Amino acid sequence: MDTLMQGLNKRARMALMVCTMVAAGCASTTVVGGDKPPEIERARAEPAQVRVQGDTVTYTGNFSKASTAAFDAAVAGITRGQVTRLVISSGGGDTVEGRHVGRWVRDMALVVEVDVICFSSCADYIFPAGRARVIRADAFVGWHGNERQFHLLAARKGVSLEDQLAQYVPKDASPEQRAAFFRDFAETTKVTLKDEADFYAKLGLNDAFAVCAVGDVLEKRPGYAEQIGWGFSVADMERFGMSNTVYLGDAPYETDSSRFKQYLWLISADECLALMK
Repeated sequence: MDTLMQGLNKRARMALMVCTMVAAGCASTTVVGGDKPPEIERARAEPAQVRVQGDTVTYTGNFSKASTAAFDAAVAGITRGQVTRLVISSGGGDTVEGRHVGRWVRDMALVVEVDVICFSSCADYIFPAGRARVIRADAFVGWHGNERQFHLLAARKGVSLEDQLAQYVPKDASPEQRAAFFRDFAETTKVTLKDEADFYAKLGLNDAFAVCAVGDVLEKRPGYAEQIGWGFSVADMERFGMSNTVYLGDAPYETDSSRFKQYLWLISADECLALMK
């Protein structure tokens, strides 16, 4: 992790932060617009609040370098078997930092229990890393993209990556600045894409669930009401390899969770896989 972070220079990191500037960004922590409920605001805390109590690690907040420092300090010295679950409420954040926590969850063989929200980088890297998954009543797990979303969007449109990213370059940027941006973005994502691919390979997962509906796929559908991402039924999450997942509500997750219905668009595993063809 340290080697990876040191390898990203400041300008390259700024290029990667394009992901946080768009509604479908792979590292965005923008969960809802306007006034946010207190429980959602807590899930965006910077740095994250991390504590260890008994056999449980509780993580509330985003993923960032500051949050990683808080996390590493809280879990320092813990060995496999000392804790059994991670209770998390997070709106997302930096993808590299998210994978840092996800790898620890995997190595500790923890059950991941979602309290209120697990969105973006949390859904990409923490939720799948658990040996089992629990979604509390009215909580939700939602996706809206990962590291390779811009490459996927460019391929879908039949355009170059530079053309896909051009909208995020300031209009007054010089040709040299534009070239430097595209070069640094390519160099940075070459590292992070490999790191992400290795992460999913170690979990034995295909990342389709995290990236399939990026872009305006959802917005074009009848009934779309400005949801912030997509979600799956428990059965379809299991089809993607996220087995041993349970929802603690009184009815099926996608129909019972009020936050799922408010924030997410339900798609099936079949729809998701079809979008990847």
